[in-house]
Amino acid sequence: MKRAMAVAALAAILACLAPAISAYGDDWPQFRGPNRDGKSAETGLLKSWPEGGPKLLWTAKGCGEGYGSPVIVGSAIYIIGDVNGEAMLTNLDTEGQHKGQVAFGQANTKDPNHFNGGRSTPTFCGSAADTSATIYVGGALGEVACFDAKTFHKQWVVNIKEKFHGAMPHWEYAESPLVDGEKVICTPGGPDASIVALDRKTGKTVWTSKGLSDPAGYASCVKMTVDKVPMILAMTAKELVGVSAKTGQVLWHWDRPANGIANAPSPVFLGNRVFEATGYRTGGGAVDLKVTDNGVTATPAWDSKDMICHHGGYVLVDGFIYGNNDAAGWSCLDFKTGEMKWKDLGVGKGSVIYADGMLYTVSENAKAREIGLVQASPEGLKLVSKFALPEGGQGAVWAHPAIANGRLYIRHGDVLFCYDIKGAGGEKPVEKPAK
Repeated sequence: MKRAMAVAALAAILACLAPAISAYGDDWPQFRGPNRDGKSAETGLLKSWPEGGPKLLWTAKGCGEGYGSPVIVGSAIYIIGDVNGEAMLTNLDTEGQHKGQVAFGQANTKDPNHFNGGRSTPTFCGSAADTSATIYVGGALGEVACFDAKTFHKQWVVNIKEKFHGAMPHWEYAESPLVDGEKVICTPGGPDASIVALDRKTGKTVWTSKGLSDPAGYASCVKMTVDKVPMILAMTAKELVGVSAKTGQVLWHWDRPANGIANAPSPVFLGNRVFEATGYRTGGGAVDLKVTDNGVTATPAWDSKDMICHHGGYVLVDGFIYGNNDAAGWSCLDFKTGEMKWKDLGVGKGSVIYADGMLYTVSENAKAREIGLVQASPEGLKLVSKFALPEGGQGAVWAHPAIANGRLYIRHGDVLFCYDIKGAGGEKPVEKPAK
């Protein structure tokens, strides 16, 4: 009996070691996918779309006002939005039917630029068959909460702004919580608590980043390991920083990518090299990390202003970085040298994810709402197909797309669209797209 319980406990921990271990198959359990890098391992997806786009399977309304992405695990979808003055976690099935909603905080209604709504994406910990699976959510006003994935029972809630005296960003908190084993990582931006770890089961404080008091940025943390040293990477309001995943001790920092206004994209990495770039004419570059007897050194490898990434993200594929380049649309950089291979407008500024050799690019333009299928190649932007989202959503299309089990999910305001992108030929959409 004890052995069985120990095995079950170990399985639960391994399932939550994101992003180091993916236990989700073709699911999309957290912000920017199984490993938080914007990439799906799915294959057999359409390499081109028919005129009008892939088949629109369904449209679901009532997700609430917001810009966060959906997460998909098994037959369940979870998404955050503001509904009737409350920050709400909504559960749909994969046919678009509502299964439940639960509030976890106040709605974001005081944005100075009227960009109201939730910013965060939920983080699912466990598996579809796990009766102890949990969901972690972050609210724009500082609430971080844990729910039972099956019953929606609230297990705990912590307001990180209040508890850690956090300096809330100008456009409120936007990060998606990172689950690392038995810890939940978030960035309140408080004194000696720029980054904190909470106990996954209780919400109690495990560690804070003593000595680091940077205000919070808008990026979501990621985890990497260099020479057996596990570390949390965070893009704060002032710098890209790495802290010990075990203790929160500051290991290294690099201020080159910080723009002083809004640092939003999360870093990507390969080996011991990390890439980060932000918007507002700043760009960024790559930094190499080395573990020594005296700690961790961070040495700049190359610098670039050829990827001005506001908040649409980027992906690292086969040694090349593809990402948003502000008004220029998109660009491709060599991860080894920083050389720009190309830049092109494509469907215009927006967000990007990758699957099966293709880039899925989403225009943020509220009128155009174009989705482009691009071959991932350093030889140039090869726009294979594109279509426009139907009308019905509100505001800019800022939510990053998600791919799960042969389907493409795109959120526009209160509306979630689901498309069939698996098969040999595809079909015309149910609704005629806007021109």
